[in-house]
Amino acid sequence: MKTGRGRVGAGDKLADIFHVMLRGCRAEALVRDEEDRRKMIGSIESMLFWCGGRVFGCRCEADRLDLLLEPARVPPGGMMRYVTVSYALYLNRARGEIGQVFRPLQVYLLQRAFRTEFVLWLHRPLTGAGWSADAAYVESQRMPWVDTETVLEELGRGPGARRQYRALRARGIEEELAAAFESSRNTLSHVHTAVRPALTMRKRRQRALLRSVVRHVAQHEAVGPQELASRSRARRLCRARCLVTLVAVRFGVALTSIADLLDRDGSTLEESVLRQRERDPRGLLSVVEAIVADMAEEEADLIETDGQEPGDGSGNVAESDEVDPDTAAPHAKDRPEEE
Repeated sequence: MKTGRGRVGAGDKLADIFHVMLRGCRAEALVRDEEDRRKMIGSIESMLFWCGGRVFGCRCEADRLDLLLEPARVPPGGMMRYVTVSYALYLNRARGEIGQVFRPLQVYLLQRAFRTEFVLWLHRPLTGAGWSADAAYVESQRMPWVDTETVLEELGRGPGARRQYRALRARGIEEELAAAFESSRNTLSHVHTAVRPALTMRKRRQRALLRSVVRHVAQHEAVGPQELASRSRARRLCRARCLVTLVAVRFGVALTSIADLLDRDGSTLEESVLRQRERDPRGLLSVVEAIVADMAEEEADLIETDGQEPGDGSGNVAESDEVDPDTAAPHAKDRPEEE
């Protein structure tokens, strides 16, 4: 994708924050009841589990979902597919419908100086049916998937920060800023800049990253790299395959590439990771973060040597080339992974 500071590839370490706007294709609301709300939140939590990153604010009203998102390595477009695919499948099943659910994703680069104002704008009073992440800022221990500490630290310390947040929310933000946040025409150009999804990283870099992931996981788990693609169902190898899958996905490697290397079906690997997460969520993620940190230097070297992304020479893609989030479907189930 293209930002004000240059090209950002799919594997780069992103430090920017983005306003991600997702709209439905139908006249009805995206979320109509509590079950819909739980499924939407579950999809967002799944996105953060697989891709990392942080969500600072969220608002879902009528046919529109807005997120304030800070990616880790996977670009916003890649992250949001974990939301659009799972929720579109759920919604069509729940309402007995077929067809496309979401319009193409809209992504805007937001200047960090406006982060607090944007969170306040997202969490303004609802005009109709819907919900927002306002409760995460008003009460502690609510919506743990929302990163509230970063914004609250700018407002004060301890309970005083939440009181200040409530006061600012009641006061509201300037009309000019609200218009800029609302409009896709960027009323204030210095508030946010329109960006386009990046092309998938080159297959050559995917293979190089995947080999690096396998090497680091094999060293950490004391297994042989060849064992990972074997037919063995040993528990230690199952855990190592889960780590390879989750670490590689966080670096932007396609699940199909991981499945081909490990000689497994994509859905088999995905289900195995989720089972491992249920058993030991904190332990799994702590190991993943440690391996990702060890690989950071190698990742930077790969980015420098990979060269320009394919396309128009700028790293951008035309809107007609964007992947429809509803057309991507999970891999067909193959066989249960080892326990």
